[in-house]
Amino acid sequence: MHITSKLVIASAVSILFAQVALALSGTSKASDYSVIALKNCDVVSDKVMTAKQLEAYLALKQQEQKMQILEIPIQNIAQEISLYTDEIEKLTELAIQETDETLHINKAVLEQQNLVVEEFNKFMQVHQQSFDALGEQGHMIGQQAEIFETNIKANLENIDYDQIQVLTPGSQLTLPSCDNSIKVMVI
Repeated sequence: MHITSKLVIASAVSILFAQVALALSGTSKASDYSVIALKNCDVVSDKVMTAKQLEAYLALKQQEQKMQILEIPIQNIAQEISLYTDEIEKLTELAIQETDETLHINKAVLEQQNLVVEEFNKFMQVHQQSFDALGEQGHMIGQQAEIFETNIKANLENIDYDQIQVLTPGSQLTLPSCDNSIKVMVI
């Protein structure tokens, strides 16, 4: 791992711990957060989060931040993966030439392609731990999201809604999927 990657990861971990410490230090109050339920882009419910909902929400955000940190090494190797796959594709095109009447296989180029594939597989094995960690973290996020969803749904029983938004301190309600400029006329 390059020294730059180590510094980026160390910085990200420090930021995560600082944010988690702030969240757990009591600076976040449930009354600072609300859940807005919408139906056809109209607000049908606006409720302050309960302490349990806030706890679940902050835990979900913490898991999402961990995921962002785990994605850094993958983002750092994405260009290398792209270079490998491009080279493999080019060698495949060169190795196998086909026309309507003939099929020509260049064994030397095919062997070159196999060597690049082996090199790519070794490269991926070196980074497999990062991919495994992403998968595990994705599972953790899924579990935490279910806990959060269960807590939110309990507070929205008997309310007909098609989307929700969580308003955090300083945020405002946004309706990106609602275009109020479109009017429907029935004739």
